[in-house]
Amino acid sequence: MPSFGPRGVLLVPTLVSTLVSALLYGLAFPPFGSHLLAWVALVPLLLAIRAAEPRAALGLAWLWLLVMAWTVGDALPRAVAVYFEQPTLFGIGFAIALFSLHGAPYYMAFAAWYRALRHWESPFFPLATGAAWVGAELGRVKFLTGNPWALAGYSQMHATSLIQIADVTGVYGVSFVLVAVNAALVELWLSRTRGPHARRAAIGGAVLVGAMVLLASAYGRFRLAGSEAASSGAPAVPIAIVQGNLDVGSQWRPDLYGRNLDTYLRLTDRVLRDGHPALVLWPESAMTFFLDDEPLYRRAIGRVLSAGGVELLAGGPRAAGQPPQYFNSAFLLNPAGDVAGRYDKQYLLPFAEYFPFARLDFLNRRFGRARVFTPGTPTPPLPTAAGSAGILICNEALFPEIAAARVRQGAAYLVNLANDSWLGDRKYAVRVFDIILLRAVEQRRYLVRVSTSGPSAIVDPWGRIRAATALETQTTTAGAIAPSHDHTLYYRVGDLFAYACTAAALVALLARARRLRR
Repeated sequence: MPSFGPRGVLLVPTLVSTLVSALLYGLAFPPFGSHLLAWVALVPLLLAIRAAEPRAALGLAWLWLLVMAWTVGDALPRAVAVYFEQPTLFGIGFAIALFSLHGAPYYMAFAAWYRALRHWESPFFPLATGAAWVGAELGRVKFLTGNPWALAGYSQMHATSLIQIADVTGVYGVSFVLVAVNAALVELWLSRTRGPHARRAAIGGAVLVGAMVLLASAYGRFRLAGSEAASSGAPAVPIAIVQGNLDVGSQWRPDLYGRNLDTYLRLTDRVLRDGHPALVLWPESAMTFFLDDEPLYRRAIGRVLSAGGVELLAGGPRAAGQPPQYFNSAFLLNPAGDVAGRYDKQYLLPFAEYFPFARLDFLNRRFGRARVFTPGTPTPPLPTAAGSAGILICNEALFPEIAAARVRQGAAYLVNLANDSWLGDRKYAVRVFDIILLRAVEQRRYLVRVSTSGPSAIVDPWGRIRAATALETQTTTAGAIAPSHDHTLYYRVGDLFAYACTAAALVALLARARRLRR
């Protein structure tokens, strides 16, 4: 059997280690709920990279990326095939190409870094490994269109104490802690067959990493302990969320025009009878019509809103100009049903809302009036009864810098309007919800997520879910939010921690190369 490494490690065991690592990593994310697996999931991968020849290590990183991405993004091939009306094989090929383009270069770079420094016997090696992994994740998010899907830190969204460090480091701080623990475990395992110096370095590294975990947890407990006092300042405003759980289609079609309005009005009327919210929220695409062109629909909405004296924030399309440009928008309606404010989505989803390769006609959507959306221009937060609302439509909530931009414009709380029903995959919905949840912690703002099919939720500034709906149910939920005007360190410095980690990893690599040349 062929050798796969300088120490005679066989091909099959090394591949198996990589596959096991990818599967464990994927299982750490919802809906499997085994977030503790992330603390050990990378151990088999790191061992495999150490054992492999340089080129093989790069191949293992690419293989790990594909299997991991498939584990956490298995809905993508089918969604692509349905969306573009192409064979399933096209969806599979598209997914592999996308996974490779958005992730492989960065994890392969990490593999090259880790293998090059594998003989560094230092207590700081696990920390440096965590820093190098953060650099790979930073590359994934910042280059091309950006892809924050399944970053290591997002597996820990229910470890409430740990994720509090995100108000300083963003998700990258959580990833750093996780990967450093994995690397420390690898060093401890390998030190069994090494000399005294290596064993001392491994133990020292474990102590450093353990202290870091304790420090992060202590910071989280400190922040949570002060949460009640911090939330008692501003008066809470009652709000209600309407989740229609109606299929608005993966494509804009004329036969859906105006559909579903009666359901949303009925649910809104019910929630107004059950309570007295100041603001009702509907999800993205809840209004399957052009609001500005439909005075009858506006009057119907106004009759329901005026009965409760309540405002409405809802998603729908908008057309403007000649020839018309189309926008994916959020509308604020006053109790009379008049438009009091509007936000047009600024960061469009590639291939779904605009087409990077317009000449490939078979990738263009073949439906109705709204063929391609236009990005909106920056607008102030919407002045709702609950405070200034920073709107994040669909994928905009995946990116921390967009949420920070809303806060910079004056948002006192964040709203994410989403259409999760078109994918038809429960796993996707809960995974994307966990990513978005961290925006509340990073900015210390209430986050209101309003989804077509769930989960919809009210999340407090510490990432705790205060009210939520079940998946794929037609329902409503209510709660209260308090506007905030505080600014976190993460708001001020952004991803400085991640850039510092990347720089530290590069310095370690250069220092190692210099020592080898001597």
